[in-house]
Amino acid sequence: MTKTEAINRVLAIARKEIGYREKNNSAGLDDQQANAGGGNYTKYARDLDRIGNYYNGQKQGFAWCDVFVDWCFVAAFGPTIGREIIFQPKGSAGAGCAFSLSYFQQAGHFHPGSPQPGDQIFYTYQRGEVSHTGIVETVSGGTVTAIEGNTSDMVARRSYSIGDSRIAGYGTPDWSLVASVSDADTGAQDATVPDIPPPTPEPITGPACSVTLPELRQNDTGTPVERLQTLLIGRGYYCGGRTFSGREQPDGEFGPATDVAVRDLQTSAGLDVDGVVGQDTWAALITT
Repeated sequence: MTKTEAINRVLAIARKEIGYREKNNSAGLDDQQANAGGGNYTKYARDLDRIGNYYNGQKQGFAWCDVFVDWCFVAAFGPTIGREIIFQPKGSAGAGCAFSLSYFQQAGHFHPGSPQPGDQIFYTYQRGEVSHTGIVETVSGGTVTAIEGNTSDMVARRSYSIGDSRIAGYGTPDWSLVASVSDADTGAQDATVPDIPPPTPEPITGPACSVTLPELRQNDTGTPVERLQTLLIGRGYYCGGRTFSGREQPDGEFGPATDVAVRDLQTSAGLDVDGVVGQDTWAALITT
């Protein structure tokens, strides 16, 4: 496979995904339009999570622009080459834009200008934070056009001036990895992540168990609050976080806006409205 053939393959896969809508939950993941919502559920995270040790943890339910890019490369070349071509190690933090950029930097394949089709484009929106990404499709007349996931909760084509201050730069994949590889060697299929069978559930042989989630309230901080906010934002509640590429991001701080969101949820679920996230509130948030 030549470099040009490899680039065209990635772009063909990305183009087929244009119009795919983010899902509210795990239902209808393979349907472009079904179950559209803001839950950050996609077939892209599902497929990469199934590989095992692709990322440093499961990524379903989290912002997915970088997951979409990674999925396109895995769909094109298979899990191993698809990961290595964008310089990501096993168990990487590559679902995060800043980490993906850093892998290109470490490999000497990141550049601030002169984009080429097939490059991974990175954007920064506030205080130099890298917070969005896509795949360069075309470069023409001072305009760069990219295919992006998680833009307005969907996969879409976006165009920018090459000098746009929001563009942090570009990562060029290691196309040499596929220079002498055929489609048969990679096992790749059009817009399908290859060789990832659904996991076989282990039989439950012991007694049932219960999970106790932490009680949270205003002024709490940390990862549990971030998880709470992710679920609330996915249901359409505003939690006071910053907005990147049209999506609010959790900040891990249980402030006044998160308190209002919790109380609104409790009202909607018919619970005591006290702003305290106990087991009943967790249950309403997770299961309804």
